[in-house]
Amino acid sequence: MPNIQNILKKVISYYLPPIYVVKKARTEGGQDARLVAYADKHSYLAEQYKVLRTNLYSLSPQAPFKTIVITSTQSQEGKTVTSCNLSYTLALDTEKKTLLIDTDLRRPTVHKLLGISRKPGISDILNGETALEDLIKKPVLGNLYVIPSGTLISSPTEFLSSAKLKEVINKLKSKFDYIVFDTPPVINVTDSCILGSICDAVLLVVREGTTPKNMVEECFTMLRHAQAKPKACILTDTTVPAYYSYLGRYRYYYKYKYRLQRR
Repeated sequence: MPNIQNILKKVISYYLPPIYVVKKARTEGGQDARLVAYADKHSYLAEQYKVLRTNLYSLSPQAPFKTIVITSTQSQEGKTVTSCNLSYTLALDTEKKTLLIDTDLRRPTVHKLLGISRKPGISDILNGETALEDLIKKPVLGNLYVIPSGTLISSPTEFLSSAKLKEVINKLKSKFDYIVFDTPPVINVTDSCILGSICDAVLLVVREGTTPKNMVEECFTMLRHAQAKPKACILTDTTVPAYYSYLGRYRYYYKYKYRLQRR
């Protein structure tokens, strides 16, 4: 008679997605290997970002979102990794131009994941020290254009609420089909709320097993009070059982489960 435990193991292994293993810290080009949409294009996890892209399209099929803010409730929830992977996945459509902007002017990390210099960047454009056209001449990775954070500044909130930023965004909207903004967590500062009020959609990254439900609700309330447009949550670091429990509350999700294994 078959061992019931062995049968259960086979059933679970069949339905559960594989645990993703990042085999090295960086690619040959210097990109962080967590940028799986680029570093491991045919992996299970890379496919989930394509699912995320499709679900993003379905949220507004008649008038696709052009400016998208990616934020989280708190730090260490996978916000920047999500921003970079989603942006690169959007850029796989060669008929559309995609731009990623690091507007986390307090703790910028987009440049670290992409293996590029932090400056010049968006803060230098707003300061008038760098021309916008100089930073969007050519793609940084594949078909993806990137504007890093730039020189660190002492008053990010004032910069993000300035008329100059709105002017820059309006110029970029005429040049790109998708503009993704990586922003600070909502609970910590008001930067995401300010930027969300002038963009088409806000996506909130939520880490399964870490982010309290009341914190998610508080973030949605804060964003709505700021006239921002929170559209959905992206659930990270989740497993299949958690997916079923969250499905009724969140409109879409992606599975983000990896271990860092250095050689």
